[in-house]
Amino acid sequence: MGEALFYRRISPRYTMKSDCCFDEGRLVPGRIKRAAIVSFALMLLVAACVAALTYTVRSSSSSSNEADKDLPVLKIGVTDNDPYVYVDTTGDYAGIDIDIAREACERAGLKPQFVDIDWNDRDRLLENGDIDCLWCDYSPCYREDKYYWTEPYLTVTVSVAAKKTSGIKSLAHLDGSKTIAVIAGSVSERRLLAGDLEISPNVQIKSYGSAELCKAALAKGYVDCWMADVQPLDRLVARYPGLYRVFADNVMTVDLGVAFDDGYEGPIVKDLNTALFAMDRDGTIDRIVGNYKTGATTGGQGANP
Repeated sequence: MGEALFYRRISPRYTMKSDCCFDEGRLVPGRIKRAAIVSFALMLLVAACVAALTYTVRSSSSSSNEADKDLPVLKIGVTDNDPYVYVDTTGDYAGIDIDIAREACERAGLKPQFVDIDWNDRDRLLENGDIDCLWCDYSPCYREDKYYWTEPYLTVTVSVAAKKTSGIKSLAHLDGSKTIAVIAGSVSERRLLAGDLEISPNVQIKSYGSAELCKAALAKGYVDCWMADVQPLDRLVARYPGLYRVFADNVMTVDLGVAFDDGYEGPIVKDLNTALFAMDRDGTIDRIVGNYKTGATTGGQGANP
């Protein structure tokens, strides 16, 4: 999951009191009768309005789904990975990948269904058909032959964030005494373990299951820095002004794609490629990414490695 972000174009209940009683031998005054009749009439009117409103809402909801009810459903596996995938204040999915997926599916004649998954269980869910694809800041880098991929739709840039009080300002400050957080299974982890980055091979690597856990480790001082896509680092700096810095020197760039099971057969990938290519050419992807840019770092944008 998660890699960088420097974008490029792709090829009351009421209880009656017990002393409240009614004397059947007494006549009810006319004004009370009239009031009761008026109240009853008003109740009927309100009931009629509620019934009409309920029908309108249901009818509207039904008609809004009329256009896509017969479309093929694309079950997309996602997990919380702000700003690519998260649940907004209305309880709906939002984020860069969510917006791109919705638009691409609309153009490709598909109905997206986002399925919240345990990321560590992604491959089993994909193989069993519980989901059709993985679309959550995922890169084919080091995984080219593990899945059937769409063409890359975004290129992101990976950098590092640290607390300003740490004194760490660049990759050169990372030595054997420093600890860096990465997402388990990410491209960042792979490259650090391979020792092919311009960082001391003695740097201690701590792998976590999600970007949120990496962020928490950095905040609590369990690690000295966090390697991730620039976009979440950018949002971290913006959320806590003056507390964190993002290195000016970037580590690498990584392509993002949509992953299907390796044995996939069908036209969906081709249709998505066509839609994503058109979205790149007409500027739709740039506009979506721009909606999530905070501008807190030195020109970098990005996601999670």
